Amino acid sequence: MDHPSATRWPAVWAVFTGGLVAGAYICKVPPALPTLRADLGLTLVESGFIATMLNVMGGLAGMLAGVLADRFGQKRLALAGLAVMCAGGLFGAASWGFASLLVGRFFEGAGFILFTVAGTALMAQAAPEPRVRAKALALWSAYMPAGGSLALFAAPLVIGSFGWRGLWIALALAAAGAFGLVARYAVAAPHGSVASLRLVVESLAQHGSIVLSLMFAFYVAQWTSVMIWLPTFVVDVRGGSTATAALLTALMVLINVPGNLAGGWLVARGVRRGPLTVAAFAIMALCSTGMLLELLPDAARFFLVLAFSSCAGVIPAAVFSGIPQHARTPQHIATTNGMAMQTSQIGQFFGPIVLAWLASRFGGWGASLSAMLAFAACGVACGFAIGAIERRRGR
Repeated sequence: MDHPSATRWPAVWAVFTGGLVAGAYICKVPPALPTLRADLGLTLVESGFIATMLNVMGGLAGMLAGVLADRFGQKRLALAGLAVMCAGGLFGAASWGFASLLVGRFFEGAGFILFTVAGTALMAQAAPEPRVRAKALALWSAYMPAGGSLALFAAPLVIGSFGWRGLWIALALAAAGAFGLVARYAVAAPHGSVASLRLVVESLAQHGSIVLSLMFAFYVAQWTSVMIWLPTFVVDVRGGSTATAALLTALMVLINVPGNLAGGWLVARGVRRGPLTVAAFAIMALCSTGMLLELLPDAARFFLVLAFSSCAGVIPAAVFSGIPQHARTPQHIATTNGMAMQTSQIGQFFGPIVLAWLASRFGGWGASLSAMLAFAACGVACGFAIGAIERRRGR
């Protein structure tokens, strides 16, 4: 029999598998858009709604999903999320037009947010040892770039052989498989003794939780903006092919994973969360300057894109490892994670829009540097704030 304080690695890997599926659901739309538009006659605006529906759901309901998970059980909500993702994917695969595809995407977004807000609590429950927990949560922080890069690499092959509907069905089956793994191995976390309104009030009263949530938002506002607009820059500004753009974007997403793992490794070895995130945001600002200004050759600018994504990867690891520490009790972890997910989805939605508006309004992508530097500066401020909060907690 396992010791109650021992790490349960099958549970860790089962939850991470579900995270990979969730990350793939986020990134399956961009490579499928040309085929979707041709098959269903979608306009550019309609395509944008299909691509961003997951962000809208997270921005509206992240904290609510966390409250439900803490109130009624993280494992139950995680399983419900995978089931809804599967159903939404199958419904979307049978779509006959924009409205039905959007409905399917709505349910995928609901399932995504239910699963991901519960995932942090399930990871923390599976790895109760502090140093191992930091590593497990760093692994969890890699679910989006790891799953997303898998989708970006695999989608062209699947779509070429089976069409976009085949991709939707394949990921729905993957969600069903992850459901089985989570049901079998995930460890249920404590829940149910704290009322829903109290969960919200007490979570919002934790200064560290608020700072971590804002930090995550400023991170994704930058990282997602580069991921979304890199293909457009490669094709429209530099005249590259769509295949080249897809490959470069997949590499940019994939290299974020080592940064996630390195962040967990550093936190587990006692590196303080504040200085670590301040340094990461500062590097993001420096890389953004070189990426967006017309001062370097393209190869050097893409190297800075990779450095930007890799070094930034320590930030989500620092955030996710900090959520169990700053949550009021273990029963508040999913609600706290819901706060972080909600703010991050808002940042992920508005960040790319702000950059695109600046670039189109003021004469090119160099004009968007001001927004990137502003996001980075706010992130640095959050890093100093979380450092001060944790020093006070330590004393």
